[in-house]
Amino acid sequence: MAVTSKDIEILWDRFTTEGVTKGISVHQYFESNGVPYHVFEKWYKKKFQQGGIADCVVEGASSPAPHTPQPSSSPSPSQTGSKEVTVNNIVICLSNGMKIEHRRLSYVELLSFIQKLKPLCLA
Repeated sequence: MAVTSKDIEILWDRFTTEGVTKGISVHQYFESNGVPYHVFEKWYKKKFQQGGIADCVVEGASSPAPHTPQPSSSPSPSQTGSKEVTVNNIVICLSNGMKIEHRRLSYVELLSFIQKLKPLCLA
């Protein structure tokens, strides 16, 4: 019997009301209801641990006006002003558990990093 996303969602709702109050672990609850834990885990990560988008704010940099069309190419540091922009920390967590982390990237390094990731996202 195939387990659907809806089946897992119903079990998850039941677990949060019944299983938690009885002190049963998630692993035990899903296994006892015929759903392998790895199937539940994959569903859970897809539903609740999706990556978010965070706004990047650079102190002292002016914000673009709302609804202003952006140029097709990204501005270089010399176009954005004399201030060198550095991103302190980037963490990307993938659904398979892999974590990609970079610290203290300059504008050029950040641009290179994004260009390397782009083909992976389109695959």
